[in-house]
Amino acid sequence: MVGRMKLTNSDLLSILNSPDYAHIMRNFREKRVKKKDIIYPPNAEENLMFIVKKGKVRVYLAFYDKEFTLSILEEGDLYSTHTRAYTEAVEDCELLVCGIEKFTRIMEQYPTFTLTAIKVLGDILKNSFTIINGFAFKEVHQRLAELLVQMAEDKGENTDEGIIIELGLNNEQIAMLVGTSRQTISILLNDLYKSGVLVKISRRVVLIKNIQHLKKIASCY
Repeated sequence: MVGRMKLTNSDLLSILNSPDYAHIMRNFREKRVKKKDIIYPPNAEENLMFIVKKGKVRVYLAFYDKEFTLSILEEGDLYSTHTRAYTEAVEDCELLVCGIEKFTRIMEQYPTFTLTAIKVLGDILKNSFTIINGFAFKEVHQRLAELLVQMAEDKGENTDEGIIIELGLNNEQIAMLVGTSRQTISILLNDLYKSGVLVKISRRVVLIKNIQHLKKIASCY
C-alpha cells in the first residue's frame, strides 16, 4: 500500500486525534472554505495558527499580476495567518483554527505536540527554500525533476521496479509549485513517460524507473 504524498513528513492531526491529546481539540474551532477562496490575506488582523484538517491550501506571495507559490499545505500541515503571504483554498477545505496565545500555551504544556509542530514548520520552510532556489537558478524541467526527487526521498516506496510515489497533486497544482503552466507540466511529464524515466500507474501514482536520471536533470546548471 502506498502512503499519501505530503510535502511534509509529520502530521499534527494524528496527535490531536489520539486519546491522550483529544482534550486539546477544544482549543480549536473548525473553519470551512470553498475552493479558490482566499482564506487569510497577508498580515491578517487575527493572529492565528491553523492546521489543515481536509483539503489543500496554497501559500503564495503576490505583487500586482505576479504570483509566487511557496508551498501547498496538505492534511496535518500547520501555518500562521501573521505572515506576508496569502493562503488560498486549492480545493474545498476544513481547517482547525486556534488563537496564537492558546496555541503557545499548548506548546508549553505538551512537548510531543511542540516537537511535531516544529518539524512540520521546518519541513514547510525547507520546501519553500527549495522552490525559491529553483526559481532563482533552474529551468522549468529542472524544477520538476527536483520536485519529483524530493517526493521520492520524502515519501517514496522502494520496489524492485523502482520508486513508487503518490503525487497527491494534479498537474495544475504541480505547475503552481514549479512556476509554470499546466500545459507545460503535461508536456514535460509526457516526455518523462515516453523516455521510460517515469511509468504512470494511476491518475496520481507514478513509478520512477530511473531516479539517477532525474537527479542529473535537477542538478544541471
